[in-house]
Amino acid sequence: MPFKNDLIALIDDSYRSRSFREIAAASPAVLGGLTSISASKLMEALDVRTVEELATSKYVLWAQSITHLSRWEKVETIAGPVFNPSLATILDSRWEKKRLRDIVKAPHSVLAGLTPKSAKLLDEALGIRTIEALAASRVILLAQAIAQLAKHEDATGPAKRAA
Repeated sequence: MPFKNDLIALIDDSYRSRSFREIAAASPAVLGGLTSISASKLMEALDVRTVEELATSKYVLWAQSITHLSRWEKVETIAGPVFNPSLATILDSRWEKKRLRDIVKAPHSVLAGLTPKSAKLLDEALGIRTIEALAASRVILLAQAIAQLAKHEDATGPAKRAA
């Protein structure tokens, strides 16, 4: 099914008549608001090649999970350092004992595996400097919406359905 709705301005002109599956399989450069340079920096920073890979990047999903969980953290009941055993594998060791509400405000470089170079590229590409900003990036949320819609798109396509 071609991508035809009010969100059309969020996709590059050359992809506006394509299906969600085709858009999900394309480079993130097709997402509106990204220049080719910022798309290249984003792709290098997160080691992704497609819109779908961007949507499912482990760094993005980690940032979103931490951000969501931080909203339910009962800060007033936490005294002193906290150890989050399940987060120990995805955070820099200096952040393992921090409150989630502190972690979301931290630079995204505290995520295990994101290098200082990656952090710089994310900042240059999208102005992303924190875990919370990575979780809420408009470009990333758009990529996730497209990837999710692509999973549920009719595989037969418009031509076969009409027949």
